[in-house]
Amino acid sequence: MIGMEAELNFQEVEQIRRRVTNMKRVIDEFSKELNLLLAIIKLDNNPNYLLENNELLVDIDWKEFIYLAKHHRIYPTIYENVINKDINNIPESVINTLHHLCSKNTVNMLSLTAEMGTVCQILENNNIESLVLKGPVLADYLYGDISKRTSKDLDILVPINKIEKVEELLYSLGYQLESYHPRILKDWKRTLQHLSFVHPIKHIQVEVHIYLNIDMGLKPTFNSLWERRNESYIAGKPVYSLGTEDLFLYLVSHGAKHAWFRLRWLVDIDRMITKEFNYKSLFELLKKYQANISFGQALTLCLSLFDTKIKKEFKEFNRENKHQIKLLKKTIYFINQGLIPHSQENSKKFRKHYKKYLNSIRTKRQNLLIFKNRLYPNCHDASVLPLPKPLHFLYFPLRPFTWSFRKIKRMRSVA
Repeated sequence: MIGMEAELNFQEVEQIRRRVTNMKRVIDEFSKELNLLLAIIKLDNNPNYLLENNELLVDIDWKEFIYLAKHHRIYPTIYENVINKDINNIPESVINTLHHLCSKNTVNMLSLTAEMGTVCQILENNNIESLVLKGPVLADYLYGDISKRTSKDLDILVPINKIEKVEELLYSLGYQLESYHPRILKDWKRTLQHLSFVHPIKHIQVEVHIYLNIDMGLKPTFNSLWERRNESYIAGKPVYSLGTEDLFLYLVSHGAKHAWFRLRWLVDIDRMITKEFNYKSLFELLKKYQANISFGQALTLCLSLFDTKIKKEFKEFNRENKHQIKLLKKTIYFINQGLIPHSQENSKKFRKHYKKYLNSIRTKRQNLLIFKNRLYPNCHDASVLPLPKPLHFLYFPLRPFTWSFRKIKRMRSVA
């Protein structure tokens, strides 16, 4: 929050302060360990924060501290600030553990960078455009060093009409499809966001994306994203990624979709806000793809958790909104749980809570588009009632019956 008054007028600053104060009442329920992690991240924006709040270093369960740093995948940022910002009272064993995790991450990121170059090159050699969504390119862009952000896989967006060819090329590189989705009908191209491949020897995962954030309903076309692309040379050869405004749209939508359950996504936003944008284009994209709620959510969380400085150009998104505050409280719940919201291992009640959250962050139009998409027949309908290809059109009027049959069958199996 330091320096914000010089960029926004008094009324706007007070509005943000009220919202952040309301949020801070909600995050008081965080554990000491999570609050310490937040305080260490906050030092990037408020260097004196721990000096003024040194009680945060008292009575810490350091095993829990390490666990949360790993869960939220923020240990590179934590380690860097612990080393460079003279934080006292952290046990040497904890610092050594963070150093070990960061060393492993450096090796992993170097491996991913090399593989990214290989995969993108074979796609280019076969006249297939590709856009790297996150991974080493994002780490380099936001942090200036691939080792300062974690990535478990490579996310690559390709044109939908090239997906089968991309699949063949990955097989030629030794990759295997992680889970098979039946392809009796063409529904998989409509409902799947990505196909996941794993290399059994290199132990590298590549997710080939067909869409950006399909769960948010509206999505940009590949051609429009390709026209606005950025270029990177961190792999020693040209690798293309989302343009700055498209990347920001993707990051806020992706984080909101996952209820920001990993702090790493919010740290990304904290870094991203410092970049220069074509603000007219950015706001048009946020409006067109109805991501204003997601952006406002990300902004307020960053202000509340990290004291992120805000530029005056973003002020039109800083309006008081009761629905937004309600959503933020729900998000804090997911951050505090330390669980992956969409995991089938969670309780039925927890998954239902997450489903309600998803519906609440989408507009009526987005929810309608998703509902309409679910009306289309899928491979599960075909498995219930196999029909010859010339009769596949019958799956549309038959869908209520095949859906009901599958629902009853599932209920009986659970009982």
